Amino acid sequence: MATLPGLDRAFRFVAVLLFAQRASYLLPAVSSFGPPRADYYRSPALNLAMVVAVVLWNTGLGVAVWRRGWFTIRHVILDIAVTCVLLFVINANLRDGFELSAANWVAKFALGTAALAGAVFSPSRLLVALPVLLLSALAAAALRTGGLPPLESGFLNHVNSSLWFALLLHFMRRYLTAQADAVDAATARRIAAETAAAAGQARFAERLRQFRQLHDTVLATLTAISRGGLDHRTEAVRARCGRDADFVRRLIAEEGPEQATSLGARLAAAAEAADAFGLRVNLLVGELPDAIPDRVVDGIGDATREALNNVALHAATGRAWVTTDWTDRTLTVRIVDRGRGFTPDRATSGSGLRRSVKQRMREAGGFAQVFSEPGDGTCVELMWDGR
Repeated sequence: MATLPGLDRAFRFVAVLLFAQRASYLLPAVSSFGPPRADYYRSPALNLAMVVAVVLWNTGLGVAVWRRGWFTIRHVILDIAVTCVLLFVINANLRDGFELSAANWVAKFALGTAALAGAVFSPSRLLVALPVLLLSALAAAALRTGGLPPLESGFLNHVNSSLWFALLLHFMRRYLTAQADAVDAATARRIAAETAAAAGQARFAERLRQFRQLHDTVLATLTAISRGGLDHRTEAVRARCGRDADFVRRLIAEEGPEQATSLGARLAAAAEAADAFGLRVNLLVGELPDAIPDRVVDGIGDATREALNNVALHAATGRAWVTTDWTDRTLTVRIVDRGRGFTPDRATSGSGLRRSVKQRMREAGGFAQVFSEPGDGTCVELMWDGR
């Protein structure tokens, strides 16, 4: 995780805290399998089935979050739905007198759901999610006991804990992501400056190489002829002049608008171009292969530029992140935004993703993947196998 950009590290750190909290709340549930706690339930088998279902749900959720780097809105909505169902099922399965005891493990688990909602949801969504959770807990207890829980039952403590966990995780996530954002921005500026300087040195080195070749060929031939050292009418001299002329033609054919010669420089140029559209790009270039074919550099550079153009034109956001990763000899460039998102299967060919981004990566010998959901931003991955 230390090799990830600061923003991703912040999200993953909060995710680890959330799952650790949920795991601590599942321990009482696991301990309820054996005697005497198994006698607390009308159907110990149903309790076992609910615990297994919760463990499987959290395992699947953990895998999805680890792959994406953070929770989606859909993840949190499903988690709230699972918790609300558990509140009614577990309460109904408890024997008389144990409704407000430690055997009602789902009451603790609901605190983890409240914390997750606080970490992911905006304040407006949180104002809807928390009442849904608390009213579900209240209704489940009322249905089981035939009335509202008494004040001394601890239900008010449950409400208080839910509110504080939600607020704590909400502000913790905002603080950590703000700090990581600032670090990423500073790092991106430094890398962009270093990359631009390296690109300038590369262009100077190329100019110097071409000048030396001109000095050793064309200029040497012309100087020798002008001083009478060579007779331009001889066959050997004419052949030498022909070779020198071919060399000059190649230089002219290759000469065009100056381009960055490294992938880092191409990405920096794409980020700078996106700035003209009002899009602020946080660029973080990590470890790169020692040698990347020119066609791959061009393909990834052009695809990144087009992906950023799509963010600027369609995502309704002013920020994007571009990161690189070189793992298991696979080069990955990710372009991420947290804009309006879309449904990839419904994207038209005019969106620029299919005809421009994906086609350019295919021509370069790689491929592109697009992950997006409405309201949850977009991630474009450009991948090239360096083996």
